[in-house]
Amino acid sequence: MLGRCLAVGLACVSGLALSGCQSTITGPVNVTGDTLALQIVRMDGGSGPALVSNGIPLPRGLPPDSTTHFALIIAGHEQPIHLEALAGRYPDGSARALLIQFHYSVSAGSPIPALLIAGPTVTRSTTDLPKTTVTGNMPAAVALPTSPSYLVSTEVVGQTITRAASPTTPAAFPAFETHLITYGNSHWASEAGNWLYDYYDRALIWYAWWVRTGDPEYWRRGTIDAVAYRQQLLEANNYLLQPHDAQMEGQALHYLLTGDEASRTAVGKVAYLFSWQWTPQLACTQCTANGGQYVEGRIQARTLMSHYLAWMIDAVGDSAVDWASRMATDVTNILSTQQADGSYRFAEWEGAHSNYMTGLMHDALIKYYTYVQADARIPPAIKKTLDWMWATQWVSTAQGFKYVSENMSTGTTTPTTDLNLLIVTGYGWYYQYSRDATYKTEAETMFAGGVAGAWLDGYKQFNQNYCQGYRYLFYRQ
Repeated sequence: MLGRCLAVGLACVSGLALSGCQSTITGPVNVTGDTLALQIVRMDGGSGPALVSNGIPLPRGLPPDSTTHFALIIAGHEQPIHLEALAGRYPDGSARALLIQFHYSVSAGSPIPALLIAGPTVTRSTTDLPKTTVTGNMPAAVALPTSPSYLVSTEVVGQTITRAASPTTPAAFPAFETHLITYGNSHWASEAGNWLYDYYDRALIWYAWWVRTGDPEYWRRGTIDAVAYRQQLLEANNYLLQPHDAQMEGQALHYLLTGDEASRTAVGKVAYLFSWQWTPQLACTQCTANGGQYVEGRIQARTLMSHYLAWMIDAVGDSAVDWASRMATDVTNILSTQQADGSYRFAEWEGAHSNYMTGLMHDALIKYYTYVQADARIPPAIKKTLDWMWATQWVSTAQGFKYVSENMSTGTTTPTTDLNLLIVTGYGWYYQYSRDATYKTEAETMFAGGVAGAWLDGYKQFNQNYCQGYRYLFYRQ
């Protein structure tokens, strides 16, 4: 309900006549508007006065110049704040996130409730604070939304559902989530803050679980791992990297959830690198010149995703690029590599089709279709591949897909259930798009097989199972 209320409040700020959930705060101040419940959480382990600083993701609807119509109330008192719209706009021009900063005394382990009030009649009675540069890798304290329903409504981690709304049957769904907690805690205990373990974007996994639960511990984990990945790999190598190491969604989220410009810079620089290094080669299947022989589905996916993320947060690399135009070129080049039967075969894979890399590529195309441009070529292309993969690549006795379509020097047709959840989102999305129950039946089968058969003790396998699978919970509805 709180998420709906603030979304309505944001629409009211922008002048839309929508009924909302009115809340009046009385006491030392009297402010009427739509409310978002926050909790002030100490993040540095300390106590006493602290700079509270973080980004608050927004649903669509807030014009960037409407931030004056907010007030922050703690214990009945309005607080002086700094509030600004972070970079990055929805296609309608509305802001994706707000940076909020203020000073308050808070101790580790003792969160403090607060209310952010929004509405066309809300005006702040206190003097606004200047923006403060956050030092160190973690804000001393943050003010995070408490409502998973609100957080999910922002789609900051893509389309998903809250943990409370997650299905309880079949058994694969509760197991998927309890395994995340159990194995996630184990991996965190020995792997926190080391960029090597961010492979397949563990920062995104933590942030997505925070969105679905509202548990600030996972916001903290996501922030620690995002900063470690940026500092230890991206900055340390002057942003030069191969696409298989590009775990950039967590970086874009880190910017939106903290306002840290260093992460926005990282997204822009990697996107720019890929724009000249890989975009021209994405159409290659048998190229032997200029490095084109290395193209495969993962490179296609990571190139398109880097440009999508730069577009999302308005990131700039070494030179300005029209990210929307570049993505359109990416998509055309990617689709040109589809074979007549629906497969994607590359010289890098000795003419074989990689099922999990195609799953990654589908995930990138789905984001483009959903948030950038509903390109009419994408749904039939995805359908053709899904049908071919299910008919020729799914091994029912193993409840998994072949690793590659034909045996090759670096891989075999042996099924790998660890990779099911990198593939399932394509089937789930196409079910939602077409409402053809065939694809849901297939997706449910591969989801259950992936949950039952995954080796989650492995850090890479854990990440592969959770970096995309949470979105299937939305698509299957």
